[in-house]
Amino acid sequence: MVLSDQQLLDWRRDGWLVLRGAVTAETLASLDAGVDDLAGWAAAGGPGLHHFEQTSGGAALARSERFADEHPVLGPFVSGGWLLDQVAAVLGEPAVLFKEKVNFKHPGGAGFAPHQDATAYRFVDHHVSVMVPLDPSTEASGCLYFAPGYEQRQLATDDRGRVDEAVAETLDWRPVEVEAGDLVLFDSYAPHYSGTNTSDRSRRALYLTYNAARLGDHRAAYYADKEAEFERLGESFSGERVRISINDDFLGIPVAAPSGASAVDGQEQAESPAEARDR
Repeated sequence: MVLSDQQLLDWRRDGWLVLRGAVTAETLASLDAGVDDLAGWAAAGGPGLHHFEQTSGGAALARSERFADEHPVLGPFVSGGWLLDQVAAVLGEPAVLFKEKVNFKHPGGAGFAPHQDATAYRFVDHHVSVMVPLDPSTEASGCLYFAPGYEQRQLATDDRGRVDEAVAETLDWRPVEVEAGDLVLFDSYAPHYSGTNTSDRSRRALYLTYNAARLGDHRAAYYADKEAEFERLGESFSGERVRISINDDFLGIPVAAPSGASAVDGQEQAESPAEARDR
């Protein structure tokens, strides 16, 4: 997919861009299976970093990250090929992977307070992220909301790293609903937030973050720094919210990592991720 002049203008104006139907059905199927693998890794204490939250349905997997080196399908997808071309097109230069994650947002899964990613992404000042939805992302399931026009502009933040509440109330928030197969590119200064998943289906999505290649490969340093900070400060913010990011913007309730099938789908009864999505 080659970005048009109008798409590039939209990007520069808004700080985000939606590409409809950009991912083939075949690729989606392979990503879907790969994300199911991550859920299995989380349940078994396997490779990668995994974070859990408390929902009305029980303990649920909220996020898996740092899997590009271990997974044979997800790794090549996030690290190279045509996806990098889309990022390079909006950056205006070649890009390299900075970090990768999957947000599962199972039913009842929490959202994120208004924030800009730039305040939590160290080592490089500017990044571009790509959301790859594997399920419909709607207002009911906790889609992203963006406020346009703030690319390359740092807004006032509070002591939690969130956009200051008084500032957030003045922004022109717009829901961005997408389907599996779409892509959402967004700048690390684009203000955004998401709500709780109030639907009965998961809202899984990959979030892949890149920086200009000329600024270096900082992925290993980012994860080493993050793991050290989590080890030093603990897995929650004051026992009230899950420490899923450097900033305190995730609104999930802390819970001990569960064992067995409940770690996969956040339900008390054992079932596969596919069964959970098709209930």
